[in-house]
Amino acid sequence: MGIKDKITEASEKIYDLIKEDKYSVEVNLLKKGTKSTSTVKTKRPTNHTKKWRAKNR
Repeated sequence: MGIKDKITEASEKIYDLIKEDKYSVEVNLLKKGTKSTSTVKTKRPTNHTKKWRAKNR
């Protein structure tokens, strides 16, 4: 598996996480010579969100 395939696979996973809207994904791509970072945080469901999801099941 080449580097291009690994990057494509990672970006697809991040896209799926964003699409589900259960996680807050933040990716920082910096210039050459500095580190790039990514953070994934779970969104805490509010009472409104819980009620809305229960109705749509």
